[in-house]
Amino acid sequence: MSVSISGRRRALLIAAASVVLVAGGIAVSRSSAFHARRVDVSGANHLRRGHLIEVAGISKATNALWLDEAEAERRLEAEPWVASADVRVAFPLTIEIAINERSPVAVARGDVLSLMAADGTALGAGKVPRGLPVIELGVLPPVEGFRSSPVGAARALGAMTPSLRAEVARVRVLLDGTLELRLRSGPAVRFGTPDDARRKARTIERMLAWARAKGAVIRTLTVVSPSAPAATLEG
Repeated sequence: MSVSISGRRRALLIAAASVVLVAGGIAVSRSSAFHARRVDVSGANHLRRGHLIEVAGISKATNALWLDEAEAERRLEAEPWVASADVRVAFPLTIEIAINERSPVAVARGDVLSLMAADGTALGAGKVPRGLPVIELGVLPPVEGFRSSPVGAARALGAMTPSLRAEVARVRVLLDGTLELRLRSGPAVRFGTPDDARRKARTIERMLAWARAKGAVIRTLTVVSPSAPAATLEG
């Protein structure tokens, strides 16, 4: 005599079997069979491949299927040289790391020496590329409770075109937060605060182009108000 299974019991059995299958699938997916077989790194010039992989928290035992890409990206972007990072898993079991590196636009000299990026990020000590502008801090006697910062100067340099930035020999950060530039061609430039840096940079370029066209030599230039620059000429 056969015994039929009720619809309710049948549904319960199917659900239980599904749970077992899913649990088994999860266990298999977490096994060493799904460890990353390869890690590809692109966009690195200054940073070493091995360092980036370590910072991302990836190792030979990393399970590619369960990798938290967002967490790996956050870890990478905490590294000062990394402006942005993209981490993804590709077939077959390959982890791809693509980064956008910051590059130095100046070297800050104060209590410590540090390369500075265009967004004001301190990149730390390192080999100083030839011709890099120097940011000078503490050019006046220190004031209690005030500490000069190279961030504004770095951002001002970052707002310049590469050709204009190459003409800047040094930037002095004064205690009121304003900047003074010394160009390699000679002129001293009162830049004012780092605000509106892009407009001020364009004004400097226009004034230098005007002087070249006129055969004039600028001794000092003021772009505190970029719409009303002032210059003194040699002779």
